[in-house]
Amino acid sequence: MIDIVSLLGGMVLLYFGAEWLVGGSARLASSLGVKPLIVGLTVVAYGTSAPELVVGVGASLSGQGAIALGNVIGSNVANIGLILAVAALIQPPVVDPSLRRRAGEIALVLGRFDEARAHLRAAIEGDPGQASAWLRLAHTHRFVDADDPDLQRLRSGLLRADLGIDVESSIGFALGKALDDLGEYADAARTLRQANARWRAAHPWDADAWARFVDAQITAAALKPVPPSAETVPVFIVGLPRSGTTLAASLLARDPGVCARGELNWIAALAGRLGAQPSADMLAAAGNFYLRHLRQDDAPPRLILDKNPLNFRHLSLIAAMLPQAKIIHCRRELRDTALSLWSQHFAHADMAWSYDFGDIAAFAGGHARLMRHWTQQLDLPIFELEYEALVGDTESSLARVRAFLGLDPDASSSQAVAAEVFATASVWQARQRVHTRSLERWRNYADCLPELGDPRFD
Repeated sequence: MIDIVSLLGGMVLLYFGAEWLVGGSARLASSLGVKPLIVGLTVVAYGTSAPELVVGVGASLSGQGAIALGNVIGSNVANIGLILAVAALIQPPVVDPSLRRRAGEIALVLGRFDEARAHLRAAIEGDPGQASAWLRLAHTHRFVDADDPDLQRLRSGLLRADLGIDVESSIGFALGKALDDLGEYADAARTLRQANARWRAAHPWDADAWARFVDAQITAAALKPVPPSAETVPVFIVGLPRSGTTLAASLLARDPGVCARGELNWIAALAGRLGAQPSADMLAAAGNFYLRHLRQDDAPPRLILDKNPLNFRHLSLIAAMLPQAKIIHCRRELRDTALSLWSQHFAHADMAWSYDFGDIAAFAGGHARLMRHWTQQLDLPIFELEYEALVGDTESSLARVRAFLGLDPDASSSQAVAAEVFATASVWQARQRVHTRSLERWRNYADCLPELGDPRFD
């Protein structure tokens, strides 16, 4: 009972003591002509901290260290919490819409689709001028209901005329994806045609420059390979984008002897720095640089995947600086590939050719020429992986790829979703079970996209 009375009495004295301290400090400031702020930062600050000091010293002297520690932590938590709470009551905090967009993008690549959708919706509400927020929103789920609120949000956004080309294009691609999910192919084609035309007009592609690049690669003198490294085997998954490269990488990465590093841009960067005829020392240094970055700080597995599909452009360099490398070349029915490319918004200079079927055909022709040349000229193991076989008979196809890589061909990939980060256009599909819905998908658009009849797609 005495302890309770003492506690209550102490609280009463503390209250009146604080009142006397603040009142006396104010009068002192007034009489001395000192600003109240100065008094508040000194006298009042020390005075209000004195009780914690007394309790802490007393508890320490009496051997009650836990009370002293709890007093320090508790008083600081209370002070910070009260300050934040009062500030929030006066002016509710506003989260920057760009932070919500970034949070949504991070959640998306981690496969947290509901969380990503909530963040991206909030980002659009806060700032509709964020192009990627609109685009990513459509990839957080498959649209199955015409009353989906995100579908209505995309339709309304496309009607706006104040968002600029980048945002309007992103909304168009997002809406096109939603309409395709719903099976509204004519509307999807019309929406995607407008989005592609809008972006291509602002970001043209130079088909002649691509043809010159292909010719230069084919006619270039062969590079002499450096000695191979036995420790790590880099595996490059190449081909036209949207030909199954992400699917192949995600399935192979389920093997404990394989590590996937995603789509790396290092090979193209090294090719630009090394030039057409690098010396042996330059090739060796570049190969070691690439391998060090590929391994990172992990215990290095024997096989590490780089699934940048456009690395097919530089296989001669890869063969010279990384002669132990292996290549998986993904191929898919060309009309399906073209439609999938045309339906995506990559917003990258390397993909400027993907916004027009004629440009896609020209780029695909160069890709075919280069791969024929590499296959005939390079001493580099290349496995041809057909998308249709991979989705139609997944285990048999993977068994052949595993055998090519020196892995156990009988190991099961299972259908479980790998705990992996996906930051490509396949961010949603790569986390779903393998399916055959995309086979001959182009036939849904045959009547509304006559460009798919181009004989170059045969």
